[in-house]
Amino acid sequence: MTFGEICPTWSNKLKADLDKGDLHTLIRKPEMCIVGEAGGYTSRYLGYRVVYLIPFIGCWKCIKYGNRIGKTAKQHHELCKSYLQPIIDDFVDHWNKKHQEITLKKKEEKS
Repeated sequence: MTFGEICPTWSNKLKADLDKGDLHTLIRKPEMCIVGEAGGYTSRYLGYRVVYLIPFIGCWKCIKYGNRIGKTAKQHHELCKSYLQPIIDDFVDHWNKKHQEITLKKKEEKS
């Protein structure tokens, strides 16, 4: 699956220019950013806030991707998209290997 299929909203935002609100979301709200959208904006990826719950409610690797995305957006405001691309590519690869069924289920629910 492509990034556009996994995260259509963020894919479109990254094709256009990110506004201050988008950057704020990437930096401060990992549950609402790229990883959050992939997971369906569920509480599953809020586990980064309560570390001892991560093994039970979320994927540690996805949570780390969310944090990396936030740190990258904070450090590289102006060139955010180019710095994010390698992280997004890695995330998409991970998502397709471990969580593809979540995206497929979301697609089924929409139809």
